[in-house]
Amino acid sequence: MAYKVIIRRHDGVQSYLVLDDQPRELLRHAGFLEEFSTRIWYGSLAPDEALEEWAEMIGEDPFGDNYQIVDSSNWEFIIDKPEWDKRRPNKS
Repeated sequence: MAYKVIIRRHDGVQSYLVLDDQPRELLRHAGFLEEFSTRIWYGSLAPDEALEEWAEMIGEDPFGDNYQIVDSSNWEFIIDKPEWDKRRPNKS
């Protein structure tokens, strides 16, 4: 089942706010030793509201060109998803 994803373009990479049954931020920190981090999302699950909350939390303009609401079938998200999946903690 498709779910909404918000893409944030920054520093030549993308970070994602995934609004599925386990809402989370997939954050990419270009140039840092720990390049990838994941945080649980406690904000709104409505895509428009979540985008605004996320941008405001980071101190950016939610209506600028850095953000886009897509669904999980978006090609950019699909290409990056395996990179995030291999960093997902094992559920034992």
